[in-house]
Amino acid sequence: MPIMDERQRALQLWSLLALAAKTQTVLTYDEVADLTGLAHQHPRELGYIAFYCMKNDLPLLSSLDVNKKTGNPSASFYSDVDISAEHRRCYVYDWRKNGIPSLEDLQNARDNAEKIERDWKARRKQVSATAA
Repeated sequence: MPIMDERQRALQLWSLLALAAKTQTVLTYDEVADLTGLAHQHPRELGYIAFYCMKNDLPLLSSLDVNKKTGNPSASFYSDVDISAEHRRCYVYDWRKNGIPSLEDLQNARDNAEKIERDWKARRKQVSATAA
């Protein structure tokens, strides 16, 4: 039986989270694990999605996968993110419009995660300063 690599699992997770967004649902790590067979904690797969979204100025689809106790995603880059607002952005975005990312796009985002996160934070800071 073939084994899926992290990128393929991230694509599997992308589809589940896009459906969650369409139905305005937040999923816990346990629910995602039960539905996909991923481990309870699946930060690498979520990272592929998060960094792809950051790179492409998309709502953070990965934010819909949360810790059951806190109701928030666990990655450190979410510390300055209004999670409720990010969920609303996910809910109204048309995830089918641009299709799913390619395995290569996910890998590129993961390979350049530090730069992508730094640039994303700078863009968010600039938008906040402009709005103030």
